[in-house]
Formats: sequence, C-alpha cells, structure tokens
Amino acid sequence: MVLTLLIQTYAPDYLNGDAITEAGDFPTWILKHGEAQTNPPLLAVLNGLRGRGVTKLAVTGYFFGGLYTTRLAQNNSTTVGSMSHPSLLTIPDDFEVILQQSHVPIEINNSDEDTTLTPELALEIDAVLGGGAYKPGYARREFAGVGHGFAVSADPADPVQVAAKKGAFDTTLKFFKVHL
Repeated sequence: MVLTLLIQTYAPDYLNGDAITEAGDFPTWILKHGEAQTNPPLLAVLNGLRGRGVTKLAVTGYFFGGLYTTRLAQNNSTTVGSMSHPSLLTIPDDFEVILQQSHVPIEINNSDEDTTLTPELALEIDAVLGGGAYKPGYARREFAGVGHGFAVSADPADPVQVAAKKGAFDTTLKFFKVHL
C-alpha cells in the first residue's frame, strides 16, 4: 500500500482585486476592506476546500492577513494558524476570545523593532495564551534587528534580515507539522 500526502497552497483574493501598494492611501483603502468585504471570499475558499473533502487547513497571515488568521482561529474555521507581524488586532481582547472559545493552535512571529505589534503588545498576548494557559498550543518567536514586514521582504545583502525571514518561514512550517 502506498499513502500519499497531498499538500496544496491557496492564496484567496480576499482583497477583491484591490491590493494596496506602498504609495496607496491606507486610510481610504481600509474603509473598503473591512471584515464585511474580506470575509466572504476567504470563507468561500475554505468552504469550497471542505466541500472537496479537505479536513485539515493551515492558515498563515502576514500584516493585514494576521487579523484574518486570528478571526479564523476564533471561529474554529481552521486547523492551525500562524501569523507574522500581524496588524489591526485588538490586544489583548482578540486573544482572550481565542482563549475562551477556540481549539486552534496559534503561532506568532514578531520582531523587536515592530511599531505595529510591538514587543510590549506581544507580551500582552503571551500573558493571555502563554505559559500553558492555551491548551491547543501557542508559540511566539521574536526576531531581533528587523522591523514590521520582515517575514515577507528582506534585503538580500543584509544577513540579519535574510535570517529573520527564513526563520519565520521555518518556524511556521515546524508549527504546522506539529499541529496538523
């Protein structure tokens, strides 16, 4: 007998074809990308996968996507979730919801120079989910010498940035392997 593990990656267009650019006007853009607009396409992909018999789903979100990883974990809509330098979270409230009603293991990659998910805010999340308080599983890894966005882009000439980006990727894969 041969068993085959099929792993596929999907990147749903939950921004509805309207991704922001660096030069974009974030305050105007965010008004058109609230949960009412963003959740339906995201949930459609997840429900479509379940309709095809997929039983285990790992979700990762970066920046804005960290909010939706959090929401999917809160609603038990995924098997495991990881986020790197998430934004738009309400801390500690979003993680208290996870503690109270979720069974989804959560991992966070953050940085010591992030001005969005500051190290102080990360410690507030630890106070809610850390120390074994969250039984499904919680891990957080902080990367030194990098700022917000480190897990997505790195200057190839900067070994600290390259190591942090690779480290976040490797940490996420390891967390998924443990919890899938």
